[in-house]
Parts: sequence; structure tokens; C-alpha cells
Amino acid sequence: MKTTLLTAALLAGVLASAAHAQTQTTTAPTPATASPTAAAFLGQFATEGSDSVSWAQFETFRKARYAATDSNSNGSVDEQEYVDEYLQRFDVRLATARAGHLKQTDTRFKALDRDKDGAISRAEYDAAGERTWAGYQKSQDATSESAAATTRDPLKMPTSHTANGMLELYDANKDGVVDRAEFDTARAATFTATDADRNGSLSLAEYTTEFEGRLDQQRTRVRADAERQARVRFAALDTDKDGSMTFAEYQASGKRMFTRADSNGDGVVDARDPEPKAGAHSANGNR
Repeated sequence: MKTTLLTAALLAGVLASAAHAQTQTTTAPTPATASPTAAAFLGQFATEGSDSVSWAQFETFRKARYAATDSNSNGSVDEQEYVDEYLQRFDVRLATARAGHLKQTDTRFKALDRDKDGAISRAEYDAAGERTWAGYQKSQDATSESAAATTRDPLKMPTSHTANGMLELYDANKDGVVDRAEFDTARAATFTATDADRNGSLSLAEYTTEFEGRLDQQRTRVRADAERQARVRFAALDTDKDGSMTFAEYQASGKRMFTRADSNGDGVVDARDPEPKAGAHSANGNR
């Protein structure tokens, strides 16, 4: 009896060790940080203090957003309701981005005001232009530059620190290259337009006012484009083309979004999900 019990105990120990070893070898280690796709998803949908989102949590969130979008509470979402809800959220992002840009205005002004007299002289302005031009000459591969760096800024304000930004700001004839004449002409025109009191230098108020004007023009363009895109998305989601979107139609896009972020297919988006391969099919057959 003792021998039988001892054998059973040893066998149990071996099986437990084997099971533990199998668990150790088949469970993938958790990365220290989430992949870009998972991180973007978590940044939008994870609750404060959480580092994961399950499908059940995501579906609950989507149901709540759908109900909020259905402003007349008739059980379906029409095109205008869909557009209005999206623009309401987008306006918050635009306002936050605008405030962030304006906060940087003082920093940029101080950097240009080399003699710290509280004004940007034409000489200081032109010196900054020379630095900008020198940077552009070092890298003129404008066509291959990725736009990824600007995607987090909903205003997408062009900057002279990137080749694409240089093209948007200074390529007057739209030939894909900024020549020195175009650059100098545009810079001179901007200085003149900014110098409201025509005293030959730029105050912080003048510098900020000019930039605010460009911010607001860009906001108008970006918002109009966002509205057009929202209408396109509604048309794509309204698969039966009856002019209204059911929750099932709405959630089809949510399922694709979740499945792409949940690249390991375990029903939870977290740091264990590797970056999905471009063009790869998801676990449930959707892209």
C-alpha cells in the first residue's frame, strides 16, 4: 500500500512538473510596452488605470456611444446624427490641439528673439529663415517623407521642420520643390502681413495673432474634411442603404477595429498583442 501511495505521489509530482513546464514554454512573455496599434486602441478605449480592454468592455462602450449618437432615441442612427456625434468629439480634439499650438507660440517667439528685447527684428527673422533653408537643403526628399509624424495632431499644421511642411508652406508653383525665390518671397510676405503696426519688427501680440489666423483657417479646412469623411464612413456602414444605421451595422466596424488590435486573438487588447502585419487577415476572417 505504501509503495502504491508513493508511486502515485511521484507520478502526480511528475505530471504537475510537466504541466508547469508546458505552461512555461507555451505562454508568451508579456512585452514591456504595447505595440503601436494596441497602444492607440488602449489610449482611446481603456479606462483610467487599466492597461487592457476585453471584447465585452469594448462592446459595452460601443453600445453606449451608439445610444448617445441616436439623439432622437428612435433606435437607429441616421447620417446627420452620425456626423454630428463625430464632429462633437472631433471639435474637442481640435480645441485641445489649438491650445497646444498657441502654448508653443511663446516658446517659438523667444527662440527667434535672439537679443531678448521683446521683439523680433527683420534681421532675427531672416536669420531664422537662413537656418530653416539650410535644414531644407540637407534633406529635400519631400515625396518619400512619411506623414505619420503629423497624424496625432488633428490640426495637421505644416511645419518648416519637415520636407512636406516646407512644400505646403513655400511651394507656390506646386512643382514639388521649394526654390530659394519662392522661399524668400513667402517669408517676406509673411513678415509684412504679421507686422501690423508697420514698425519693422514683430511683437509677441503680432506674432501670436498671425499664427492664430492660420490656426483658425486650418481648423476650418480640417473640420470640413472630417465632415466629408464622416459621411463617407456612414455610407459604407449603412450596408443595406436604407439611410439609417442599426447597431449591428455600426458594430461591424468596431469588430474590425477590435480584432486588428487584438492581434493574438485572445479576446483582450493589451501589451501581449504584437503589432499586426500589414494586410494580414484577422483571426475571425476580417481585416
